[in-house]
Amino acid sequence: MKMKKWAVLIAAGALVASLALFGCSSGGGSGSGSKDGGNATDAGYALINDGKLTVAASLDFPPFENLNGNKPEGFAVDLMGLLAEEMGLEANYLPSTKFDTIVPLIQTGGKADIGVSSFTVTDERLAQIDFTDTYCDVNQSITVLKDSGITDVKQLEGKKVGAQTGTTGYEWAAENIKDVEVVGFDEMTAVFAALQSGQIDAVAVDLPVANYYVKSAYTDCQVIKEIPTGEQYAVVVSKENPELTKALNTALKAVKENGKYAELEAKWLQ
Repeated sequence: MKMKKWAVLIAAGALVASLALFGCSSGGGSGSGSKDGGNATDAGYALINDGKLTVAASLDFPPFENLNGNKPEGFAVDLMGLLAEEMGLEANYLPSTKFDTIVPLIQTGGKADIGVSSFTVTDERLAQIDFTDTYCDVNQSITVLKDSGITDVKQLEGKKVGAQTGTTGYEWAAENIKDVEVVGFDEMTAVFAALQSGQIDAVAVDLPVANYYVKSAYTDCQVIKEIPTGEQYAVVVSKENPELTKALNTALKAVKENGKYAELEAKWLQ
């Protein structure tokens, strides 16, 4: 921050320099705010709304984030609640947000503090935003209808594979299946509905999500392949808010050490 100096001449021939410093307050959101349009906190990071950790997510990716009626639920939803609690905040989810718009939304600032929608850490995304430490390891998968006769990924050459637009599942299918037509959808539920109705031949999606859909709603489908991509999820944070990233990392470490993270794994991922 630039400081201004005002020199005041006190007596004839005598010069006394006097400084007046003007800066941002960091007291509980009473400051002038951040570049993202948020309010400064005592912890040094900015928030869109005082006392709240505002989260943008595509709430159609169970068991990580999903809507139960109008209420967000899932592993990541519970985890963000725990992190917010560690930080003395309340987690506040925005209405479900289209997945491939969340990174630009956080990068631009002004609407959400973080993006939490099972984002895999990639170099491409790191060029736009920052990530916290990772909170989950996953692989990709391929799902088909049980009566499709498809038992191997090679059988999908020249066929249609559905995936959520902007995801690593979409990218994997496009890069690894010969002559494939990857069909993008805004929501994961639409991808599985398209598979069930015969619009596509397979679904490429993170394995825990595929397992959830197959077990809960699409029992006529089956996962035929786990693809060892070794992906890791992390929370998306603006590069303009590094202290928030640090605070989230501290909170994440705490919930892993106090056993609450393991409780969430047992509840949602086992």
